[in-house]
Amino acid sequence: MTDLVRTVRETFDTRCLGNGRLNKQGCKVSMKDAPSPRLVVDFDKPGSPLGPSQTRCDYLFVADGDKSSGWVAPLELKNGRLHANQAVRQLRAGARAAEQLVLSGEQVKFRPVAVSGSASKAERNRLKGKDGGIRFHGCVEPVRLLSCGAPLTEALGK
Repeated sequence: MTDLVRTVRETFDTRCLGNGRLNKQGCKVSMKDAPSPRLVVDFDKPGSPLGPSQTRCDYLFVADGDKSSGWVAPLELKNGRLHANQAVRQLRAGARAAEQLVLSGEQVKFRPVAVSGSASKAERNRLKGKDGGIRFHGCVEPVRLLSCGAPLTEALGK
């Protein structure tokens, strides 16, 4: 098991650590069967490493892995329609914050996740396009799209 959660927890102001739930403006993500131990950082709470005027995603999910790699997932939740360009900007900000916390050599599975009540085909295609990838320590990952209420494990591929 990795020690990622402990390491990241020590770097955050405890005021921005969430209660383990992913829920913003009526859009929820199920944590059923999600990797554990885990940590949820709420970027909207006081003590967040991203200031109130900075672009940011809603959450950063960090979990220890079963073996040698942990999980890092910035999440943006929208109860209504997803706007791909805005979600990508916010997820990139979350990825940059995560890069400051997770060393480049650390073995992690990085999964940027956009969660919404609905997403048009055009917006889904924008997420899959060349400008939809999220960079984390030199690697680019596509944004995983979930519907509100879906389990996080669908995006993690666990």
